[in-house]
Amino acid sequence: MNRLTNIDIAEDGWPVLAVAGGVTILVSFLALPFSCFLLGLLMWLAHILRVPQRLPPPGEHLVIAPADGRVVETKQCPAQTGVMPLSYDSLRITIRTKLSDAQMQTSPITGHLVDNCLFPGLFAPWADNDHVNGPTNQDSWEDIRRLNERREITFRHTNGHEVVLVQLATKTARQLVCRLSEGKHLAAADPIGMARLAGVTDIYVPATSVSDIAVGQHVVAGETVLARLPSSTPTHTPVGT
Repeated sequence: MNRLTNIDIAEDGWPVLAVAGGVTILVSFLALPFSCFLLGLLMWLAHILRVPQRLPPPGEHLVIAPADGRVVETKQCPAQTGVMPLSYDSLRITIRTKLSDAQMQTSPITGHLVDNCLFPGLFAPWADNDHVNGPTNQDSWEDIRRLNERREITFRHTNGHEVVLVQLATKTARQLVCRLSEGKHLAAADPIGMARLAGVTDIYVPATSVSDIAVGQHVVAGETVLARLPSSTPTHTPVGT
């Protein structure tokens, strides 16, 4: 990692800082007072694009939050989710990251990355009143899941259960970044990329997982426990086998 004013910056955050820094330097030659505002903006970007120091909780079957933000929806989904097919019925937990949150995303479990696919699409905005878990918003969100750009990242736990993380584009999150290749082993809370900036993240875990996460709860990537995977081996056929 590189350092800026003693802050570790995520590798995927440097392109954003480079553009912001170049604009700040250019504006400083034209309008010095306004460049002071841009300098403050640059420092704020460094704050949200940093590598935060996180301490993952101990446990073999834990699913840890992969993104900072607020839980805006939890939903039981069939294997045919309407957006993408899964090999199991699932519990879907949706986290919305805001511009005030750290943007780096982390691995939700310890295991192997078995699939990493980007699906191009739109960048339609999500409903502003996302703290209301009502039917209108749910219908709107399902449409956005189908139409917006997304990146599906599948992880396989050592006991065979799979967890799927979906980075969803928004009006501001136009780059869904995960440069890791299939087969890479990851520990829970290892960095995996980011949705630049302020994206939405869906996490699909087996429906038999135990979770007491609540809508409206703020979660922290690499620290907050979202669910506990079943200790038994799965009965479905994992994706990619």
